Amino acid sequence: QYPKEWLAAGFDALGELARRYIPAGNLQSLIASGMIGGVGSVMSFTPLICVMFAMLAFLEDLGYMARVAYMMDRLLRIFGLHGMSVMPLVMSGGIPGGCAVPGVMSARTLRSPRERLATILTAPFMVCGAKTTAYLMLVAAFFPGDPTRAMFFVVLAAWVFVLLVSRLLRSTVIRGESTPFVMEIPPYRLPTLRGVVLHTWERVWQYVKKAGTVILAVSIVMWAVMTFPELPEDTVATYEAQRQAAAEQVRATHPDVDETQLAELTGEAQQAIDAEQNEAALKNSFGGRLGESLRPVTDLAGFPWQANVALIGAFAAKEVFVSTMATAYSMGEVKPDAADSLSARLAADPAWNLPAVLSVFTFMLLYTPCLVTVVAISRETSWKWGLFSVVGSLCFAFVMAVVVYHVTAAFV
Repeated sequence: QYPKEWLAAGFDALGELARRYIPAGNLQSLIASGMIGGVGSVMSFTPLICVMFAMLAFLEDLGYMARVAYMMDRLLRIFGLHGMSVMPLVMSGGIPGGCAVPGVMSARTLRSPRERLATILTAPFMVCGAKTTAYLMLVAAFFPGDPTRAMFFVVLAAWVFVLLVSRLLRSTVIRGESTPFVMEIPPYRLPTLRGVVLHTWERVWQYVKKAGTVILAVSIVMWAVMTFPELPEDTVATYEAQRQAAAEQVRATHPDVDETQLAELTGEAQQAIDAEQNEAALKNSFGGRLGESLRPVTDLAGFPWQANVALIGAFAAKEVFVSTMATAYSMGEVKPDAADSLSARLAADPAWNLPAVLSVFTFMLLYTPCLVTVVAISRETSWKWGLFSVVGSLCFAFVMAVVVYHVTAAFV
């Protein structure tokens, strides 16, 4: 947690430098909110992802995962899977921090095409490294008192959904007999420090490279989507008139204070107006309009409008959910505070009540795999099953999110 906070503080300081030395306007907003705010929010999770990758690499090099496959076969067979299905599931994020792409590709070791297909279609439900960043942010915001237990229940829910959906698939569209378990168990080997470090570095570097390329590109696009079109001039003039009126009222109310105190009081009086204007600008943008246009549907699941835009962008890569939320909330803030994290801003937003939080948790866990994973599924199976993974998981995720939202709302 400490290096995560150091990185977050470093990117916040970098954003402050951009705001200080770049003239106010779209260029400042692009660099400070879009690029630094978006990429920084993802990069700050690198230390946590590094720890998770190191633990997973240790278990793989130890030779323990083959024994897990043997022990899990009897249980997984009940749900139409194979003991060796546990390897792709763990690699996909059964232990948080994996990735669905190598998980899907490692399903090649399964001999039965039906069990292999069921494993491939459900592996993206796991808590991959990209989803982990989003869940860590949300858990820190809404379950600060017991984040470990909250993350444990997220991972447990992923396993439960994988098993139930696998049973559903194997009973409907992928029917067939289960194959017997045949596997050579390798001897235990104490992992070498060099091996663990190399395997961990390879995965961390892929994460960092994605943050510096894909996430950066998508963050710039999402910034543009949430910036243009700008507010009409007459609307901006209305807010400016309100600020002038607030300044005059402060001057009339405090005639005896010096200029420094007067400036502070004026800034405090105008802060609510600035926040209202920023929120209006966000809602007037293409992203805001898209989020608002989806509300008749997503209101059934209680999604805040910012989540609508972030979830759409996260189809490219799940980390984009964090960067898009960071961009939206940093652009909506009047004076971003280095100590005021994205989690704190989310927790302060009344739209994020407990039913909405659990609904977003459920939807993110189950909805459409990222674009690269969809391509991997299509290559390993066919484009028909790749399309099925997109449409089927999206519909299933939304139905479950609606159920979770209304059931939770009935008891809260």
